[in-house]
Amino acid sequence: MLSLVLALVAAQTAVPQEAAPARGVVVMSSRSEGLTPIEVVTLTERLSKALQDARVEVAMSPDEATSRLGPDRRPELCQVKPECIAERGRALGVGAVVALDSSKVFGDLPMRVILVETGRGQVLLRRSYTVSPARLADLDTAFRDASQEIKKTLSGRPGFEEPLPADAPKEPPPVALTPKPAQEQPPALVASSQPSRVPVYLTRGGAAVAGGAAVYFLVRGLMLSSELQQEGATSGVSRWTYPHALELKDDANRNLLISGVLAGAAGVLLGTSFLLPSPEPAPAQ
Repeated sequence: MLSLVLALVAAQTAVPQEAAPARGVVVMSSRSEGLTPIEVVTLTERLSKALQDARVEVAMSPDEATSRLGPDRRPELCQVKPECIAERGRALGVGAVVALDSSKVFGDLPMRVILVETGRGQVLLRRSYTVSPARLADLDTAFRDASQEIKKTLSGRPGFEEPLPADAPKEPPPVALTPKPAQEQPPALVASSQPSRVPVYLTRGGAAVAGGAAVYFLVRGLMLSSELQQEGATSGVSRWTYPHALELKDDANRNLLISGVLAGAAGVLLGTSFLLPSPEPAPAQ
């Protein structure tokens, strides 16, 4: 009996459990010639930030990755060898490593961005860029382009599947086999759906009022102008003083101006009334 129990325990422990695929990426500086440690940290951090902005899952920061690996397994010791870079990624438990190979030459900054998957050490992407360290905008543009290409390359690979949104339906909704009878719309709702006649009546009534007022001021202005002209044509002493004549002339011009404004307003209101939807009588039930 004891031997049987031991055999069952051994059989259960001998069955290997399927390991979950490693997830996320990490940025490492695999080589940096002519750059200060501060410049190296700045480059890796900006590339890691660009990956996060592109919605690439970043497992940890470059500084945390270097601390976990320790001084004896620094990424710079790999010298851009894919197998070594992949081994560092497996030690960190990530699915891929974004290695940055950079150097400074005569004030320029040539770089290579290399994407290595950690399972078999396969290089999935290589991109080269040359920017000026003094122009951070060009550097960020290069990192954004590289991040978008990395996102496309990793899309759909094991460990990089996009999670379903929280509000995604778990299963399709049930299909109704018997359609519901159409409900008749209440008469009150049918009547309320028709366009109202009030705006049309208001605009046309306003046009009539404005037109009538325009005619009144036009006639008054013409009468004053005619009176002035007749007074000027007669000989002899005028019945008006010069200031009175000027006041009369200004009054005539003011009436003509008001008439023109009202006529324009009447035209606008009348035109607007024809642009408004004209309600049609409801069809007989």
